[in-house]
Amino acid sequence: MQGPQMMLTLIYRANIFVVNAARPSLQMGRDDGNDIVVASLFASRLHARVEMRDGQFVLTDLSSNGTFVQVDGESGAEPDTPRSEVRLQQAALVLTGRGRLGLGKSAELHGDHSVRYSVQAETA
Repeated sequence: MQGPQMMLTLIYRANIFVVNAARPSLQMGRDDGNDIVVASLFASRLHARVEMRDGQFVLTDLSSNGTFVQVDGESGAEPDTPRSEVRLQQAALVLTGRGRLGLGKSAELHGDHSVRYSVQAETA
């Protein structure tokens, strides 16, 4: 028996984007051709891509300034307590749990320009 289908929800400026089996990838960046257009001078025109691969969500940095990933606290900790931040530079990372992405600048310091994310099971 197969487990539940997973989905990744991304929120930027009150807009909600979903990556799942029906929409297995999206792109983020400053250019209007991206799925998520981030209005920040720190973001590259094509900054990052998220792809669903084998039930996991892989974030790939395609930028010159890097993508910052801040994961919310572990279970047992306060749910919105951030952990340390990882900077991806032309590299990939599997997204788990929930947290924030900063395109070209720390997610903590990027305020309105950070992208919230959450990985969870899809509901029917």
